[in-house]
Amino acid sequence: MKVLPLKFGWGAKLPELPFACEVVRSKRKTLAIHVSNRKVEVRCPTFVGKSEVAAFIENNREWIERRLSEESKRNRELLRIEQGLQIFYKARELTIEFKEGRKERVIISGSSFIIQGHNLTPAKAKLQVEEFLKAKAQDYLVPRAMGLAKHLGVDKKVRKITLRKTKTKWGHCTSKGDLQYNYLIMLAPNSIVDYMITHEICHLVHMDHSKRFWNLVESLCSNHKQYVAWLKEHEHRYWIHD
Repeated sequence: MKVLPLKFGWGAKLPELPFACEVVRSKRKTLAIHVSNRKVEVRCPTFVGKSEVAAFIENNREWIERRLSEESKRNRELLRIEQGLQIFYKARELTIEFKEGRKERVIISGSSFIIQGHNLTPAKAKLQVEEFLKAKAQDYLVPRAMGLAKHLGVDKKVRKITLRKTKTKWGHCTSKGDLQYNYLIMLAPNSIVDYMITHEICHLVHMDHSKRFWNLVESLCSNHKQYVAWLKEHEHRYWIHD
């Protein structure tokens, strides 16, 4: 695979673009555009000429700019634990408040998400919120996961359940019976949490995403498609900005 800046060897023929763009040539058969992290990547076969690539970009220019705009908006909505900012908690927008106090705790009161502690900074408050969510996951998610595993008769397959903040996944299950859940999911409504529990526990029965797997998920969580769609729309608001 060969990665080239878009302007490599183009001279004056390349139209001016309001975004950074790279061309990735490989043995693929079709042209495609990938937008991520404010970068545009054009993936194309080795035999496609420069003029065809330029035309492909121009024909998809509106789509690219719309995707970049959507990504920019999602980036602005990433969770930042700072005084006065918003936090998306259980499908409600709450205002983060720092409150001085010797006892470290998180309090949900009306439209406020109150983080209490001594000499709070955004970094200290972020750690407190993470500990709060991890404790919530330990109390709610873990017993419900084990309860569902027992209901399906696969509780003996569970070797351990780990709660960990990850950058891309909400849950994971291995063939050895190791389950992992991202405790940030506790910011979501309980129905979403229950879907994530169901998804991973069902993998103890079917270690794939086959029709049998989704049929089992459907039998336990009939609204799972709605929850998946909701999560895709809102999940970026749960990722704590580092």
